[in-house]
Amino acid sequence: MNGLLTVSMIVKNEERFLPECLASVKDVADEIIVVDTGSTDRTVEIAQSFGARVIEIEWPNDFAKARNVGLDAVKTPWVLVMDADEELVRDDVPVLEAAISKPLGDAYNIRIVSVMDRADQISESYVSRLFRSHPDVRYEGKIHEQIFQSLTRANMRLVALNLRLLHKGYLGAVVDQRNKAERNRALLESHLKENPEDGYMWWQYAQTLMGAAKFEEGLAAAKRSLKFIAMENPLWVLAQTTLARLYELTRQHRRALRALNDGEIAYPKYTDFWYVEGEFHMAGNDFPNAERCFRKCLEIGEAKNFLMTDTGVGSFKALYRLAGALARQGNAKEATATLLLTIQKHPTYRDAWHGLFNLLAGSSFDAVAQTILLVMPVEDIIKTIEAWPNLSDNERGLLEAAKRQMAVTRQS
Repeated sequence: MNGLLTVSMIVKNEERFLPECLASVKDVADEIIVVDTGSTDRTVEIAQSFGARVIEIEWPNDFAKARNVGLDAVKTPWVLVMDADEELVRDDVPVLEAAISKPLGDAYNIRIVSVMDRADQISESYVSRLFRSHPDVRYEGKIHEQIFQSLTRANMRLVALNLRLLHKGYLGAVVDQRNKAERNRALLESHLKENPEDGYMWWQYAQTLMGAAKFEEGLAAAKRSLKFIAMENPLWVLAQTTLARLYELTRQHRRALRALNDGEIAYPKYTDFWYVEGEFHMAGNDFPNAERCFRKCLEIGEAKNFLMTDTGVGSFKALYRLAGALARQGNAKEATATLLLTIQKHPTYRDAWHGLFNLLAGSSFDAVAQTILLVMPVEDIIKTIEAWPNLSDNERGLLEAAKRQMAVTRQS
């Protein structure tokens, strides 16, 4: 890219994802720097095959130190930091080119789109990954390393950029394979001993403990994080949501709702607060309040300009949960219409189809197919279901009914 851009990453045993990662940037990066921390697979060979400059180091037990080895080697004006399990979205290459050839800032928060095992399970976060190369801009933190602090100290102007990296590291098989939880916890504890007032790391520690089902310890960590994270800090909404979830997991329902209500007052456009409250009301069989919350989610829409959000909480997921709240109140007709709208707007959201099967239990598969035909052509019904793995009996029955309907349509 006219000598402007270096892609930098740290790796260890990443042969599974590295080829796709490097292929996504090889035509836009002037140089690729790969810092290898002790791979025993084909990672180094793969990196070299893409023309990357490989720097081999001993793992320093500190992610920031490893990241900074790569930054120290950058020679171009701009650097894009990636992980091996990420890919640059091809359609966004022009966005990247414009951002560094005609910059609007010195650093950019870009979109990290994390995909899960199911196509409808997506979360997004904004992270500072594209920035000017500068000797004072370096990562900090043994784990969950951040560069925001040094960008601020270097007086770099940080702006949001609609540039996407697709992140695959949350796929179940990958998470199981890597089994990083214990390592992460140890690094977090080490960091917090040295930096006891780091609110961001206390939040990450709370998240780690929650994932390990250590809810009481996680709650204490979440409370600690909020002592050091001001309400004006963009991280506050994430820490507050974690606090609410841990209150609920420790069976402190009223405190959980109070935490969410405080969040809704402070940040009424953060849809995730209302969605989580709706989930809590559903779990507590308070269906009218659940309905209220999910309608509020749809009124707000997807959260914008926040560090992290669960994709769908302002659209298809909220519609699906609204249908559930309506059904539990005996309003089957509106619940059915809401599920059909969910399927129409987001046909790959499999839960909505299952919800419709449950509402129409007792109806024939042909009748269910006729109902879905109100919002979707029969060809799309077939195409959608055939793309799903491990079909249930209901899905197979509906697929056959849709094929019968298509045969009838072609004959007429």
